[in-house]
Amino acid sequence: MNNISQLISLLGGTGAVAEKLKIRPSAISNWKKLNKIPSNKREAILELGSYLNVNIEKFLPSKKLNNLKFKMLLIICGGIASYKSLEIIRLIKKTDIELDVVMTKSAQKFITPLLVTSLNEKKCYIDLFSNEDEAKMNHINLARSPDLILVAPATANIMAKLANGLADDLASTILLASFSKVIFAPSMNPVMWNNLATRENYRKLLDRGIKFIEPDTGDMACGENGTGRFPEPKSILKFALSYIKENQILKSQFKNISILITAGPTIEEIDPIRFVSNKSSGKQGFEIASELTRRGAQVTLISGPVNIPFPDCKNIIKVKTAKEMLDNVTQQLPTDILICSAAVADWKLIPKTFSNNKIDTNNKIKKNNNKLFFEAEKNPDILETISKSNVRPKIVVGFSAETTNINQNAHSKLMSKNIDLIIANDVSNNKVFGKDFNKVSLIEKNNYEEWKKQSKKSVAYHLANKINDLLINYNKRGVNA
Repeated sequence: MNNISQLISLLGGTGAVAEKLKIRPSAISNWKKLNKIPSNKREAILELGSYLNVNIEKFLPSKKLNNLKFKMLLIICGGIASYKSLEIIRLIKKTDIELDVVMTKSAQKFITPLLVTSLNEKKCYIDLFSNEDEAKMNHINLARSPDLILVAPATANIMAKLANGLADDLASTILLASFSKVIFAPSMNPVMWNNLATRENYRKLLDRGIKFIEPDTGDMACGENGTGRFPEPKSILKFALSYIKENQILKSQFKNISILITAGPTIEEIDPIRFVSNKSSGKQGFEIASELTRRGAQVTLISGPVNIPFPDCKNIIKVKTAKEMLDNVTQQLPTDILICSAAVADWKLIPKTFSNNKIDTNNKIKKNNNKLFFEAEKNPDILETISKSNVRPKIVVGFSAETTNINQNAHSKLMSKNIDLIIANDVSNNKVFGKDFNKVSLIEKNNYEEWKKQSKKSVAYHLANKINDLLINYNKRGVNA
């Protein structure tokens, strides 16, 4: 007797199954003969097995994701819906996703780590301070290894911790130490979900790039009715798989494309202790470099002096002055795309006396030199120099930091410097420099887009999409030429 025949027998026989599924008995007989259930009837059979309390998974082939190498971390937080996370594990095990699971102490009040271990067939992690785990720095390994972290159920407590930078257990430490994409599937009392503190934390996390699977509305285990119900496990997995597929596509979006990015400030020394510079932190350029690297681009980042961690891209070059930046940009050409987000110092100041006597700038200029003035020497315009050169990249993107007439000044630069796209910032009152958020306008020759205020990470994501569109249009022009 073959597997499908056994399955049909367990479900009550050919006639009973045909009646329940409202199809002809001959179709069921054909399934038995071919030893195969059509894909469009798979879910119906699974539901029937669940209704009859028959374990039928062993009769059906696992539904794998084609050619997908993906690591996921599931964090289970405490709440009445914690038991539903077991169904999420069961569904994930039908794919070829590599899964690790972390449980909070509160979650262990509802389900046991042993149950999770038996389902996932791997160790369930529960302690931040574990001699065995911390000898291997597992809280860092668990933070860095997954492509996706799914927090399900996500409580108001874990939302508050991450929104405010708290790390007092394994789960919150992992979330704070991770570069991975994070998805929250909240579950809580409706009043708690709508509490002003929770809503503020929700907005904070959204701004930082956290994805949310919105909770359902209906009757709660506590007897109240409203929004806060844990989404169905199948919906959660569908959302996660959708992200995974999108991520796989994006990973090769800029494959074999070379991208050169300038970021941060430049500094122009006056003497060994004094210099001219600006307030640029490099954050926006670094986020752009990270996003384009994630999408498969061969990114070279040329950065002025900054105080933030460097992104993980193919090549990083550190410079100080505008001339050094221009020289290194030139040396990296040709490239497919150039993005000039650096805030290059417009001038360097040459100290002189009124009698034009030479001043030794190798040593500190003394204050007793009262008759001193500075001659401004203009630095090279890197963006314009490269854009008008005979080695101009296919796509050239610039940034324009303005305090007045933001869009008009940016458009004027776009036209005069012969570039494809310019991103305009309003930097008056220090609105942008050093901040984590940005409000920009995207300006092309015949197109203008104003984007809402969002995290610099989010700006980088949407800018990468825009650059991809520009590259597609460029390639189309090349084909039609």
